[in-house]
Amino acid sequence: YEVDPFWPKLPDKWVVGALGGACVDNQDHVFVLHRQESLKEEDLTGRNVGRGTIAPPVMEFDPNGNLVNSWGDSKVLGQYLHDCNFDTEGNIWIVGAQSGFAQKWTRDGKKLLLQVGKSGVFDSSDGTRRGKPLNSNAAQFNGPAGIAVDPQNGDVYIADGHGNGNSRIAVIDKDGKFLRQWRLQHSEAEKEIE
Repeated sequence: YEVDPFWPKLPDKWVVGALGGACVDNQDHVFVLHRQESLKEEDLTGRNVGRGTIAPPVMEFDPNGNLVNSWGDSKVLGQYLHDCNFDTEGNIWIVGAQSGFAQKWTRDGKKLLLQVGKSGVFDSSDGTRRGKPLNSNAAQFNGPAGIAVDPQNGDVYIADGHGNGNSRIAVIDKDGKFLRQWRLQHSEAEKEIE
């Protein structure tokens, strides 16, 4: 493999923050998640072409690196986007490590199909990111950082434990119902997420 720094073709004034994750669909399109909240004012100014524009949080590239679609509102997607994956129906699942939820979107981002967990509520002793992680037998999260979808039955596996969050793999069905979990020692959870 050889790195091609010019592969992603973005509009001239777009500014991209820290990259959170990437996934590939069945058409070999690469979906890249970036963290808008990581950008500062100075990242948008001082460019030769004038003030930059923050890129949408989800960007879709064809195999040649052409931007074919972009979408998302960080207020809806949550903070610190961390991972994505596709189900067999072509929907994209996304998790943000500083959210208490996982989301399923249409591939084009036009419709939020399902949100599992409540926005602004975390699986902790006080419902905040600062509370003690609970690792509850429930579809509420505290640091979701990785997501995988079983192509056989549609079950969704969520590595829930970024930072000082939970230390578990939570399993939900394709409709968001909590099925089971297994807990990890904190060092194991960090390895799973990395």
